[in-house]
Amino acid sequence: MLSKDSKVINVGISDLSIGKSPNILRTTLGSCVGIVLYSPEAKIGAISHIMLARDPMGKDKLKNPGKYGETALPLLIKMMEDEGCKLGTYSARIFGGASMFKNITSSFLNNIGEGNIQIVKEFLGQRKIPIIIEDLGGHDGRTISLYLDDGRVLLKKAGTEKFLYKVK
Repeated sequence: MLSKDSKVINVGISDLSIGKSPNILRTTLGSCVGIVLYSPEAKIGAISHIMLARDPMGKDKLKNPGKYGETALPLLIKMMEDEGCKLGTYSARIFGGASMFKNITSSFLNNIGEGNIQIVKEFLGQRKIPIIIEDLGGHDGRTISLYLDDGRVLLKKAGTEKFLYKVK
């Protein structure tokens, strides 16, 4: 499904990336949450792959701002604004937050995904950024690919794959 002019930009754990059509942004998630912002008019999108909601010690977020929702989400919006996408011209899609440790009886490990989902929804809600697609929770990891030409997302989960597509 790649055109000869497009390239896949992989977004790693605790990373953020922005791209323009015809490229594709891709990330793989477990308990982490992937936040996708997409502007259909500009055909620009960005992904943040947060690992944790907050920096528990308050010392790592300056060194690794993409790791935590509290620091990554403002950066993601700044990236969109730096490309000329004003608030209100883009929407969000959110994925991940799985409980990947279902056979381990650690409430901390089992609640990582829930905490990540909560901070993302709170942040987007406060800024009135609509969430138009979400696939969250459960016990399965996911790979998401954002096609920047039209905003569709290819979701691969539990041996299946499907395109999710809604315009703002």
